Amino acid sequence: MASHVGKVRANNEDSIGWKGTLLVLADGMGGHRAGEVASALVVEKVLALDTTTPDFKTALTTTLNLANQALLNYADEHQECKGMGTTVVVVQVGADQIKVAHIGDSRAYLWRAGQCTQLTSDHSLVAELVRNGGITEEEAKNHPQRNILTRALGTAGPVEPEYREFAVQAGDRLLLCSDGLTVMLSNAEICEYLGGDASPQEVADRLVAAANERGGIDNISAIVAFL
Repeated sequence: MASHVGKVRANNEDSIGWKGTLLVLADGMGGHRAGEVASALVVEKVLALDTTTPDFKTALTTTLNLANQALLNYADEHQECKGMGTTVVVVQVGADQIKVAHIGDSRAYLWRAGQCTQLTSDHSLVAELVRNGGITEEEAKNHPQRNILTRALGTAGPVEPEYREFAVQAGDRLLLCSDGLTVMLSNAEICEYLGGDASPQEVADRLVAAANERGGIDNISAIVAFL
């Protein structure tokens, strides 16, 4: 795991965690350190989840909705934190399945047998524009509205993570990352690092360093696991 404030932001509002077979990364938003509080709270809630539950999807959705309400309550009690929120991406590695859930534009990638796949689709305005053919992926990286999310924690009403699961294969490699990485490096570049000869920690460190070398315009976080 690796996380860095980057070269522009004053505070690191990303939070990352790893407990047993559960990986979680959150990218917070909001002034007065509210983003730090939001992402840390959500990571703490997710890591407390019982991964042995027979219905992980339902348990995780319930946990994320409880976390969402906790963020709303905190913002009500601390007016300076109004508007606080966070993304989240969660991966649970079982004996035979990988389960992936996310809200927002933090991503998960899978490297398998020399092929690399982005497992998550960004919940953002620019991602919708790309999917609809309105702009290119390169244009999205510098779009003035690239930070507008279509799903996030810290919003009124129930939240629904996008969820998928698939079979584990020996040699699988996983990456969870914040958009501070993906706006600095292309998918091809990210996947080249993920498929290299370095250890998981070295891959995470090198990805963060590469994003900083490109300008580090946002907080940068990465969790890498080799299965």
